[in-house]
Amino acid sequence: MKQLGLMIDLDRCIGCKTCIVACRNNKGLVDHAGAMPGEIPHYLRVESAREGTFPHITARSWVVPCQHCKNAQCIKACPSEAIAKDAQTGIVRIDKTKCTGARKCIEECPYNVIQFNVAENYAHKCDLCFERVVFGEKPVCAEVCLTDAITFGELSELKARAHEAGREIDKKMSAMSVVYLKPTPKNTLATR
Repeated sequence: MKQLGLMIDLDRCIGCKTCIVACRNNKGLVDHAGAMPGEIPHYLRVESAREGTFPHITARSWVVPCQHCKNAQCIKACPSEAIAKDAQTGIVRIDKTKCTGARKCIEECPYNVIQFNVAENYAHKCDLCFERVVFGEKPVCAEVCLTDAITFGELSELKARAHEAGREIDKKMSAMSVVYLKPTPKNTLATR
């Protein structure tokens, strides 16, 4: 089975959250009339870290989507077998028609990326825009990324591209199906 995934370039991600907004709009996650801050579902989140001391401060941001784990804990935890890994793409998907709302998947997800629709009683999450990728399109997050920090493709090809470009993969962050490229040393903000 091939494994589709994302490659996140820590040199390019600026933490703008354009990917989050595009994903929410594409998946219809936002109730614009009734949305409350902090309660809007999201399939991606942006995290950041600042390190160093003035005037040499290192700043980096990165996207955290579903990792489409090799041995996904959410699949094992689901009592209704609503979660499965697609045999053709390796994408972990939730069938909301089978979901009984047990929320065991949410408890077991080590990346805290599964959402829950209380009104309709089902779990949902990033599926790498499955409805797009089966027709040869990119996931929305990769398509709209302003800095081309998000690349979509087959996992082994993404790793090969990183190697060809002389980039180092952060093995700790890249344990599953999302590849994170380590920042290069030049990314230090010198403020005066």
